[in-house]
Amino acid sequence: MERDFHYNIIYSIARLTQCNEPEIIAHASQFADDNSERWFGEEGAEIPFPEKIPYSTGGHYCPIMTQSMSPLSVDPYIQKFVYVPFHFLPGNDMTISVKGKTNPLSTTPNSQNAQNLLMKALQSNDPYRLGIALHTFADTWSHQNFTGIQEDWNSVYPWYNVKKYLVPNIGHAEAGHSPDVISEIWTDHRLDVGMRQIENKTRAIDAVKEIYSTLRTYTGKGPAWNDVKKGYTDINSAVDFDARIDAISNFVQNQVKEAVPAYDNNTWINDALQKNGASIEFKNEITLKGTHWYKFNQAAKKQLTIVLGMIENL
Repeated sequence: MERDFHYNIIYSIARLTQCNEPEIIAHASQFADDNSERWFGEEGAEIPFPEKIPYSTGGHYCPIMTQSMSPLSVDPYIQKFVYVPFHFLPGNDMTISVKGKTNPLSTTPNSQNAQNLLMKALQSNDPYRLGIALHTFADTWSHQNFTGIQEDWNSVYPWYNVKKYLVPNIGHAEAGHSPDVISEIWTDHRLDVGMRQIENKTRAIDAVKEIYSTLRTYTGKGPAWNDVKKGYTDINSAVDFDARIDAISNFVQNQVKEAVPAYDNNTWINDALQKNGASIEFKNEITLKGTHWYKFNQAAKKQLTIVLGMIENL
């Protein structure tokens, strides 16, 4: 999924079902994709992801990376501790086969692991954890039948293709960006003939329905699914990203008479950190634990711990 889903659609669902802190939930959901190897701080200054940030009184804080979009992706640790826990949650589904084999690491839409992760986040009453969990939950639809590990299982093209030799078989890298674009129709050549053509909007509306129903059941608030189904179907049927953003904005305006808050991927970073020469430092250590950036990192660490427990036998 892209920002139109992870931020805008997630915001709309959280707002309509009257979740606490819907903007934080949506921001955390999208920030799971933007919290990668490099950031852009104030005035566009590039900031490499810091492995640790020193406290002035001694010791360090170690933030957690939740996405990788660079050659670092070939590092097995990035695959195990970034891709798997945040984007390619193993579903332990033994019903899908590729080349006659099954794979417990393969992502499965609405898997038991995904449901458990989302429920734990809801029970925590932590909007940051809920946002991150919703990102992972939504990705079980768009990333289904792929794993976060570099392996032949993820090879979409059975014949010679330039992508096969230019990109590693991690996730849907060989398929390019197509699985994440709601308006795309693409072909997954690994699957049986009758299952190969993938229409992403069908997957997206299934994800929306499940997320909406889950949040509404938990809060006990908001319109019934049948009352908003057409609106979300129209959103997911929009021709491209910009049309979807406009459709979501109009939908939220009609439903709650409010605008969708703007998203800025640098805001949380800039509120907590600053660049000092070649190093990164905290703007204010006294108020650090109250920043969105710190709370997001703590929530991401919690999700990593939970997922590692889920897959300890895989």
